[in-house]
Amino acid sequence: MLYHGSVIKNLSVIQANSPSHATNGLVAYFTEDRGYALVCCRTRKENFVTMGLRDDGKQHYFERFPHQLEALYRNKEGYLYLLQDRFDMVNTKGHTWECSHDVLVRQCEYIPDVYEEILKEESRRHVVIHRYDKIDQKEQKMHANWVKEHINDENVKEIKEFLWTHFSPLWDEEDSHESKEKDMREDVLPESKGL
Repeated sequence: MLYHGSVIKNLSVIQANSPSHATNGLVAYFTEDRGYALVCCRTRKENFVTMGLRDDGKQHYFERFPHQLEALYRNKEGYLYLLQDRFDMVNTKGHTWECSHDVLVRQCEYIPDVYEEILKEESRRHVVIHRYDKIDQKEQKMHANWVKEHINDENVKEIKEFLWTHFSPLWDEEDSHESKEKDMREDVLPESKGL
């Protein structure tokens, strides 16, 4: 069984419109791992994934800011689209598959609260969740400051507001809050020119 997680309802086709991690083309993504598919039930403006397959064969989710799972998934609906076969699909990494063309949906599972469903996967030991306050604080600070250093990169433009909201309180103090307003203005408002 292959899954595709989404916040979009009533899909009959999963379009090949995402950049491939393995090739230069556009693909549709799928996974054998229901827990990973649940984590994909998020909006593009919250496209922040901190999950990956480890040596134990399980997906490990790392919270990089306090209450990350709740912020992304609590009280949010999701849809798991299911496929039966792997025709024309390529296994790219671990439980992840991609297809270079659109794929018909066979079935859809409605998820009324994605957060609660992820916790069920954790209780079944299908997912390991590393909560923010249980991870070494030096490691957390390193990740937060990495976000600070890359907040204006082109590849995070779509999630910049999300990153500011959740990471700026965790940054080293020097100028994080002062520069926030300036950086946000530079992206949103054109520079004022004298008349």
